[in-house]
Amino acid sequence: VFHPVGVLAHGIIERVAAPGDGLPVTDSDNVEARLSKGIGTPGPIPHVIGLALRLPPEPFAPTPWDILLASAGSGPLTRIAGLRPVTAWTGSTMTTLVPLRYHNDNWWLRARMCTRIDGFGVSTDAVRRRLRIGPLEFDIDQACGTAPCTPLARLSLRGVITPAHDVAFDPVLHTAPEVTLAPGWLSGLRAQAYAR
Repeated sequence: VFHPVGVLAHGIIERVAAPGDGLPVTDSDNVEARLSKGIGTPGPIPHVIGLALRLPPEPFAPTPWDILLASAGSGPLTRIAGLRPVTAWTGSTMTTLVPLRYHNDNWWLRARMCTRIDGFGVSTDAVRRRLRIGPLEFDIDQACGTAPCTPLARLSLRGVITPAHDVAFDPVLHTAPEVTLAPGWLSGLRAQAYAR
């Protein structure tokens, strides 16, 4: 039902935060990402947009790390106030809608596309066309609790993937070591929903 149509792409992520500062995102040239619209409305109609990331597993980790972000506010209050429609891919803020629990702290992630996509609205076809020309660049920031966001990484999507089947991103089952969705009871509900 949610984010039914999207563009799957491959790319690289480069950490810009100091090692050990915040969430355990590391450099990788094997990232998968999916850009999508909330309920898949056609064409450029303004809408809630989403970015799903799959970071490859760390050594000895059993799964990759799936991270879901959607267009929402980026301040301490507005990022939990809910989804908001946007009129452009470029510059729009996408955040995790629930915090990530890591080392006894709640962390938030924020992504902003820096690459310009011309035209009005948020068409997934425009994303696909832009990826044929060159990479899509994103700034990835992190915030601990109610603290302001600080730079964490740079994401560069390099090309479209045409998979045999759609990739199912699951942020409950696919996490980094010591990272969980918070609160715990919500993770349990989401796990049941993803299983169904």
